[in-house]
Amino acid sequence: MSISDLTTKAESFARDFAQKNIAKTYLFHSVNHFAETVEAAIELGNDYQLSEDDLEDIVVAMWFHDLGFHKGWEQHEERSADLAAAFLTENQQSADRIKRVKHYILATKKTAVPLNIGEQIVRDADTAHVGDKKYFDALGRLRGEWEAHGDKKYSEKDWIKLNLEFLNNHKFYTTVAQNKFGDRKRKHLLKLHKQLKNLKEYELNKTTFEAEDPSNSLAKKSDRGVETMFRVTLRNHNNLSRIADNKANIMLSINAIMLSIIISSLVPKLSASPNLLLPTIILILVCLVSIILATLSTRPKITSAKYSDEKFLEKRFNILFFGNFYKMPLDKFEWGIKNLMQDEDLLYSSLSKYLYYLGLVLAKKYKHLNLCYNAFMIGLLIAAASFIITLAVDLI
Repeated sequence: MSISDLTTKAESFARDFAQKNIAKTYLFHSVNHFAETVEAAIELGNDYQLSEDDLEDIVVAMWFHDLGFHKGWEQHEERSADLAAAFLTENQQSADRIKRVKHYILATKKTAVPLNIGEQIVRDADTAHVGDKKYFDALGRLRGEWEAHGDKKYSEKDWIKLNLEFLNNHKFYTTVAQNKFGDRKRKHLLKLHKQLKNLKEYELNKTTFEAEDPSNSLAKKSDRGVETMFRVTLRNHNNLSRIADNKANIMLSINAIMLSIIISSLVPKLSASPNLLLPTIILILVCLVSIILATLSTRPKITSAKYSDEKFLEKRFNILFFGNFYKMPLDKFEWGIKNLMQDEDLLYSSLSKYLYYLGLVLAKKYKHLNLCYNAFMIGLLIAAASFIITLAVDLI
């Protein structure tokens, strides 16, 4: 967007007001934050090809949205909106523009729900730092600000948990922001998880094993044992799946042959021997039920779960199971695989879930196969008994 007289005046007012009225202990909510949100808003607005007037409203709102910190955190958005309204009134702006700018500022409240693309851009620009390279520098400033004004000192563990909770609940509302900032946000989320994991290990007095330490070789043996366990179990799952498919193919072949014999041999004789109708129908039904159950046991079925970065990092989503990842974008899948290779706990958790889901598939296969064999065996006995009874009645 081109720099307008109004946005220049808004920037000048915001910088001067913050310099004179906002305490220096607000390390995060400072002029630098205002400027960063303005830059992000302009970038998002240009991508959505907003009009000059709409983008100008948003830029003014971003310069003013945190000026209310001059009287503290509580209800700072309302004070910021009032300051913006006074500024715009002084600069002879229309009532509609004043109303729009106030709505944009109030849309930055944590509890607010963005109602249009402008409010979504404002909300995404205000939290664009979660997808910025300097995210952890911003966290340091925010921590210092909260400790200075919140009368609370955060332990490293509490601070990491607090930010993990924020990132897990945070969302970008615009598709452009998701694409621009989403990948780096996921990296920050992963880094916080690793920091928390390292702290927990430290608290449990876990130390790094030296190469010559005998206990280190024991750990390596343990790792090899885990890998062997996964490899053997996976091979057994695959073998059981092949056995199930072979058994289903046997039943399909047998019943298909029986049906062809029944249709070619028995059905033409029914007109001459109508008393064979019931046994023939029973035999046909037995074959059809067995074929259906055998088909169900081999029928491919894709189960899926909705992916999210939070579920993956919290080990509630198995990226290795094809039913889960086949709808994922390639970039997210590659990102997830890289994280698996770097995080042993996450890898083993995903492998465990993979074996579990394979087990569920096997359970369905063998359930249908069991029904198939039972139906075939019992049905065959009933059909045979029916034929015997029919022949006995004819002889009598």
